[in-house]
Amino acid sequence: MGCFCAAPEEFYCEVLLLDEAKLALTAQQQGIKKSTKGSVVLGYVFRHLNLVEIDYFGLRYCDRSHQTYWLDPAKTLAEHKELINTGPPYTLYFGVKFYAEDPCKLKEEITRTTFNPAHRVKKMALGRELRQQNLL
Repeated sequence: MGCFCAAPEEFYCEVLLLDEAKLALTAQQQGIKKSTKGSVVLGYVFRHLNLVEIDYFGLRYCDRSHQTYWLDPAKTLAEHKELINTGPPYTLYFGVKFYAEDPCKLKEEITRTTFNPAHRVKKMALGRELRQQNLL
């Protein structure tokens, strides 16, 4: 008789982006496993968003008591015990970790717009509108 539970190495998570869009990361699609380093997961998200100036951003997660933690790039996903105890599925939240003193000095336009709250709100509203149109 076969086992219906997920393999211990399997990993499925959704990353909630700043515009409320979701990015799915799976063992099947990206090869992400519990033994994967946080830096690899961050790399997938940064590439998806076309971010080059990555030092300002990170991924957060919540434990069962809603305490938040930043994903440590040097640790494997399995070493983030608070994260592993919450799923599967797992949820990560993309966020601004450090704010630039002067956003005008940032080199990349995409970084500046990611920092700009007014731009994010406009992008979120557009995303909601597009999702509603697809539902009709």
